[in-house]
Amino acid sequence: MNASEREIIITRTVKAPRALLWKAWTDPAQMDLWFGPNGYTNKTPSMDVRLGGQWKYTMTSAEGHVFENIVTYTEVSPIDRLAHDHGDSQNPKQFEAVVTFKEVEGATLVTMRSILPSKEARDFVVKEVGAIEGGKQTLARLEDHLRTLINH
Repeated sequence: MNASEREIIITRTVKAPRALLWKAWTDPAQMDLWFGPNGYTNKTPSMDVRLGGQWKYTMTSAEGHVFENIVTYTEVSPIDRLAHDHGDSQNPKQFEAVVTFKEVEGATLVTMRSILPSKEARDFVVKEVGAIEGGKQTLARLEDHLRTLINH
């Protein structure tokens, strides 16, 4: 099976230093302020950003639905790359994800790549869950968060 049939790639160039994006992505207090699509809030009881470490958080929709999430880090390359398995307590590896941070002309290109187990799983999260739009909203929220840090 072609990997591209199973993946979702979302990018955004953010006018902020790479180190600042890395910090926003690895500090639970910051993650809870911006991570997720519009209308969602996070609560992080634990985050251990190291190979084999986990980030455990809940994401709550505007309607009050709570989604448990567990991220298990499979690669941690400070200010460059984070890779992880994403799931919950019932299924700790629903998909794989890689986030990269690349300097580009005074800004940072952030790329979120999710690799799902099948084309059908990818199609489902795109059509039924709104994964692409949700990812775009997440990166827009990150940029808004960073703008408040830079302007203060």
